[in-house]
Amino acid sequence: MTKRRYLEDPPQDPPKRGGPGPLGFSFALMFGVALALTADTHPDSRSAYAQVTRSISKTLQTLGAQTVAYDPLRMGDWPSRVLAFAPGLRATQQPVDDTPMIAIVIDDLGINAARTAQAIELPANVTMSFLPYPSRSRELSRRAHLAGHEVIVHLPMQPTGAENPGERALQTGLTPDELQQRLGWALSRVSDYDGVNNHMGSRFTASRADLIPVMRELKARGLFFLDSRTTAKTQVEAVAHEVGVLTSGRDVFIDGERSAAAIARQLSLIEDLARKNGNVIAIGHPYPETLSALSAWTKTIKERGFRLAPLREVVILRDARTPPLVTAGLSFSPAP
Repeated sequence: MTKRRYLEDPPQDPPKRGGPGPLGFSFALMFGVALALTADTHPDSRSAYAQVTRSISKTLQTLGAQTVAYDPLRMGDWPSRVLAFAPGLRATQQPVDDTPMIAIVIDDLGINAARTAQAIELPANVTMSFLPYPSRSRELSRRAHLAGHEVIVHLPMQPTGAENPGERALQTGLTPDELQQRLGWALSRVSDYDGVNNHMGSRFTASRADLIPVMRELKARGLFFLDSRTTAKTQVEAVAHEVGVLTSGRDVFIDGERSAAAIARQLSLIEDLARKNGNVIAIGHPYPETLSALSAWTKTIKERGFRLAPLREVVILRDARTPPLVTAGLSFSPAP
């Protein structure tokens, strides 16, 4: 199964004699950014991005750089930052612009094939989250990947109430081996994933002891965890940071209320938080009202001064290794 991994910290080797100085490295980075700006108008921006990153790599290697770390995101827009490393210099995070970023995740995909197909028609930077138990999830998630979307696994977890989270859900009190087996089964049912987020899970995500073996397995597989934040008692981010798993949490639910007016209010809130904090992560569902609203809203997102970003790009930016940018506007759904 194809799995993309998030960027590792650059090596901290001592500088070698004869390597490029800051001036040479700056020239390479400026050259890459110039190529990026040219690529933004390319008819296939994902193809153009690949050309840009290869050009940056060759240029830096010519100058003697040991490692060039760039993130080959499948996305419909040029990424907001380039990560690179050269001898004698610390890792450099060079912003191309400071446009507020919005990450949208569509949960519960795979159950209804028609609505899943409609979600896949949204812009490529919208992340698709597939439940593992529907029989067509692997096929449909592959289709989403080929359409350019980032794919994650919507991992069923035990709620505090009596609602059924789905087949082989992660339950509190199971042995570490059983938890890892259930996690492995869930991952095997979805194609081309980068990470996971919890489906329900208000009880499981509050259990530190049960989260630890799950996080260790995610760490071993190089996957990130988006906390859907279905309970104020969640321990996801604390445990993930301890284990070393890339993580962040949801800020807004788009469609807790499914009316067009309520969804419009949530989209306005998303924009307000993005302006205030620099980025925001929002979760919606494949409801007709949500898909219709997102289809129209995303068409003008650039003109309103925002950039739609794949989830992983925002999670990387907000991980504990960088200063947190979102400090307000968090909310929790009624705990299922």
